[in-house]
Amino acid sequence: MGAYAKSKRANVVSTVELARRLRSAGLGILGIRAIAVHPGSAMTGLQRHTDGATARALSVLAERLLMGSPQGAAWPTLYAATSPGAESGTFIGPAGRRQDSGPPKPVRLPRGASDPAEGSRLWADSERLTGVTFTI
Repeated sequence: MGAYAKSKRANVVSTVELARRLRSAGLGILGIRAIAVHPGSAMTGLQRHTDGATARALSVLAERLLMGSPQGAAWPTLYAATSPGAESGTFIGPAGRRQDSGPPKPVRLPRGASDPAEGSRLWADSERLTGVTFTI
């Protein structure tokens, strides 16, 4: 789960950095946007594949009590892709109390995700590790 959480945070940092680069290049006026999205939690059955019978039982119980539907989990992505109000560099997620489910809205970025130095570092590391240079 730690690696998963780090990868999701890196997605947000990369998206915010892309939005920053789009603005710097003046491409925002063309309607090009970079928007980070998270679906919340959805009852997909994935949680049933955790290790141990007790963990599986707790996951299934949590899934039923706390999570939204797979259709609801698609809502933030659809909103980001189609709403003129979804701004580049924002983070869209469910409006529910713990952002598990609910209608889409702009939510707070993870701590430090908008730091230009961190975004630039991650961008450079991504280019170095993939061997692909992406210049805007």
